[in-house]
Amino acid sequence: MTSPDATPTSPLPRDRTLVLARLVADASRAFDEDPDTARDLVRRASQLLEAEVQRLARDQQTGRLAPWQVRAATAFIDQNRDRNLQVRDVAATVRLSPSYFSHAFKESFGQSAKSYIIERRIARAKHLMLTTRDTLAQIALACGFSDQAHFCRTFGAGVGQTPSRWRREHQERPSDPAALAA
Repeated sequence: MTSPDATPTSPLPRDRTLVLARLVADASRAFDEDPDTARDLVRRASQLLEAEVQRLARDQQTGRLAPWQVRAATAFIDQNRDRNLQVRDVAATVRLSPSYFSHAFKESFGQSAKSYIIERRIARAKHLMLTTRDTLAQIALACGFSDQAHFCRTFGAGVGQTPSRWRREHQERPSDPAALAA
């Protein structure tokens, strides 16, 4: 999976920005003294900008989320994983339709938004199981699951064992830094 910050919608590269700035500055100075040179410089700057617009339009068709959308979506998911979070809710925070958002999220993260939300809920549940004495029912509700049974089914499918077994095995060695990643 590529880094969300390495998206093709990143700003104009520094070297092109400097060239563009120099072309515009030179054109501005040349307008009064040499209009033909100024026109040529503006034409070259315009070609550079047009090439960048085409690159962005072409790259945007790959269907990835922009870096700000990645940050906004993950923050929204983490802040709201304790409630019944729907993909349409996350899509609305980044101003996309649920359908387009689902596609772009998968292109950006390599997994569906729904599976990412579940993954984040399970990570939160693991943290709570290790740091609190809350019951599994309390943890289930705190992590956005409808009830303990739903939590146990989802946890078992994702982790490969029941939450109570996972908790017992990992509480015996609470200083294990890999406990949350297991």
